[in-house]
Amino acid sequence: LSFAHDIDFYKAWTELMVHETFTPPVRNWSVGAVFLRGQGGARVSRVHGVEQMQRELGELVVQARIPRAGQLKSESYEGEGYVIVRHAETEVVRQALKRVLELVRVELA
Repeated sequence: LSFAHDIDFYKAWTELMVHETFTPPVRNWSVGAVFLRGQGGARVSRVHGVEQMQRELGELVVQARIPRAGQLKSESYEGEGYVIVRHAETEVVRQALKRVLELVRVELA
């Protein structure tokens, strides 16, 4: 939500709790996330496609946690990592998310 509205929601929550005031922010951006999950083994052995993703989509990526070789397989729904993208146009975000899914692959062994 913070990436879509350019607001610190922790600060907004504090204002609401302390002063009982909240001004709903305007959504400035479309934002989406891809969770990176490997299949199989117990540890990340390789991550493919990150460099290509950065070349193609770097300006759209606002936050990423790229899995590291040797990292244990995650048991959470979020998987081993994620990529968050944003742009003013929803269709650009949709296409970027699709491209991340096509490019980045987590290999577990």
